[in-house]
Amino acid sequence: MSDLQTALIALGVLIIAGVALYNWLQERKMRKNITDEFLVPQKDVLAEDFYIDADAYVDKALADSPNKAKLTERLNQIDPVPEPQIGDIYTEEDAPEEVVDDEAGDEIIEAPKEAAQQVVDLPATVAQASVARVPEDDAPNLASPLPNEIHPQIDLTAFLYSPKNMSTQTLYAMANTIAEDMGVPMMVHGIDTDGKWHAINANSANDNFKQIACSMQLADRSGPVSKHRLNKFQFAIENMGLELSAHVEWQGSGDAMQRAIDLDKFCMEVDQLVSVHLVQGDTPVHGTKFRGLAESCAMRLGEDGKFYFFASSNPNTPQFILVSADNQPFTSESLRNSVVKGATFQIEIPKVTNCDQVFSQMVQIAQKMANSLGARMVDDNQKPLGDLQIEKIRQQLKIIHATMLARGIMPGSPSSARLFN
Repeated sequence: MSDLQTALIALGVLIIAGVALYNWLQERKMRKNITDEFLVPQKDVLAEDFYIDADAYVDKALADSPNKAKLTERLNQIDPVPEPQIGDIYTEEDAPEEVVDDEAGDEIIEAPKEAAQQVVDLPATVAQASVARVPEDDAPNLASPLPNEIHPQIDLTAFLYSPKNMSTQTLYAMANTIAEDMGVPMMVHGIDTDGKWHAINANSANDNFKQIACSMQLADRSGPVSKHRLNKFQFAIENMGLELSAHVEWQGSGDAMQRAIDLDKFCMEVDQLVSVHLVQGDTPVHGTKFRGLAESCAMRLGEDGKFYFFASSNPNTPQFILVSADNQPFTSESLRNSVVKGATFQIEIPKVTNCDQVFSQMVQIAQKMANSLGARMVDDNQKPLGDLQIEKIRQQLKIIHATMLARGIMPGSPSSARLFN
């Protein structure tokens, strides 16, 4: 090896060693700077210091509502939870018949499973249930002279004024033709001389009106109404006015399509699911005991295989449900001959009048059943559901409820039921 090659090799080694030394010194300096500037938190914010001032949010959201005090009082009204008689002996002979709601207007509403895609960012997932019938006149900002079944935030409505009488039969035939052409329902109401609105449908009594209201819902869980259908509805109503020699006056301000899009965004924001899961512990849970405990907690088994909890003031309107963890329906036979490995309590937030207190009822019953069955109460991630997680959910429920009230849509009302159906 020549002297030149030896010198080059030595030079290369020195360069590599210098670069390595420089990088080490720079890394050491950076670590020292980070250590000096970084402040170590004294608490875990997510685990220990979580708090949302939900009451302040509610006050701010309802600051301009003239009915704030009335709404707050109504939302605070709730039936007490019946104390489960855990010690009672339950046998198959004592089991009540399965619930079959065959009264008109009281059947259980089946909401699609994909209805609520956004889940509360906490231990949460929600129910299918019909809703409490809350008077719409209690909702804020509803000063327009609309029929009770129509909501200015949810529906696009046109008033038709005619100098001559418009018969029920003629109006129903026209409305039915328009609805079939659009492929979506349409509501028609006529106002009598006493200022009372009457729904016009196949069962309406024969009558004559000089003023009617035609309405179409702008959005639901499937999304906003399409531009094509909206244009067809507006054109059909204008044409209906020409045929009836009636003046057409559209209600609401702003572009109707934009209103539909905004309503859909609102639905996505508040359409949330809350779930509490019970999972089997060390001891198997026999179906007969499980059913006895559920029914002692005022829950009734429906034909669809779900247990429904009913408020004592409205025995036909479920507040939350209890379903099997494997999505298989509960039946008398399956409960009699098998064990229950898991079950889920669910609330559909927009469909209950006071989701905060209904949630408290549900948690109380879930805790009592878990204690009696030797089961565990967990969240969607199968993690124990403790007081901290429950309080986090409660804070967010208040915010969702206040958001609905601020928009003038009363939670648990018939209008909310239509919007989230």
